[in-house]
Formats: sequence, structure tokens, C-alpha cells
Amino acid sequence: MKNYRYYLPLLLSAFIASCSPRGPYALTNKVYKNHADSITKVIEMEQPATLTDSTGAAVASEFVGTVNFNMRKPNYVIIHFTAQDSAKQTLQTFTVVKTQVSAHYVVGKDGKVYHMLNDYLRAWHAGISKWGSISDMNSCSIGIEIDNNGNEPFTDAQVKSLLALLTQLK
Repeated sequence: MKNYRYYLPLLLSAFIASCSPRGPYALTNKVYKNHADSITKVIEMEQPATLTDSTGAAVASEFVGTVNFNMRKPNYVIIHFTAQDSAKQTLQTFTVVKTQVSAHYVVGKDGKVYHMLNDYLRAWHAGISKWGSISDMNSCSIGIEIDNNGNEPFTDAQVKSLLALLTQLK
């Protein structure tokens, strides 16, 4: 019975540890999945637009699903440097809500590529931007961030990984 009081806290600690998320980004991955699930629910909604004319009278409308659609296909790739000191710092920046910034990919100094968002979803990497007549580059582009503070050359590993990633995206 004496040993039982020593083993019980140990067993309880082991049980709690086994229930905790795995890896440093397990919690943000869970938020990503929940957010993606909520987007899926919105996409699956079959609600007609509620329309009114200039007098306020209702305009008849209904939802009729088409069979002719697919995911959005980005037409541009925007490559930035992170202006931060490490990939870890950038991943932290991109995994907290208050920063309101993200990217599809981050390429670390060691060449490791972090895929942060499905290519067909809209990341918040281009800010208020314009290219020709396009006034919302976030909606039509993939954002790639290169881990670099702006005062150093890019590493060979980064360049090789970036070229491989661009080849894959092409």
C-alpha cells in the first residue's frame, strides 16, 4: 500500500502525457483542421442568395448546383524573404492569430520546406498588393517565404529546395 501512493502520481502523469498533442505544431495543426472543416461546411451549403430589388421587394432565387467547377488554380507565385532570424521564428509568426499573416510555404536555411497551407486556399502573404489590373494578389497566388533576415545571402540548400518546389508547383 505504501508503494501505491508513489506509483499513482507517476501513472497519472504518464496517462496525462500520453493524451497530450504530439510535436510543437500539434495545436496549430488542430486549429488548421478545424478551420478547414468550417470552410468545407460553408462550401457545402446550398443556400440561395437572399436578394432584394431597389424597392426592397424579395427577388425569387434558389440554389441549383452545377457539375462544372473545380478548385481555384493560382496563377502566380510570390517569393518573399521572411525578414526574421530563423524558420522557427517565422513559423511562430505564421501560427498565431494576432499577426494576420501566412504563406503557403517556408523554405528554411537548411533547405527544409514547410508546407503550411493547401495551394488551393488563400494565404495572407501579399498584403495590399497589385499586379497590373489585379488588385488582390492573395486570391490568385501562392506565397513562398525564404528564411532570411535580409542581410545575408540565401543558402545553396534554400536555392535547391526553392527550385524543386517551383518545379513541383509548375
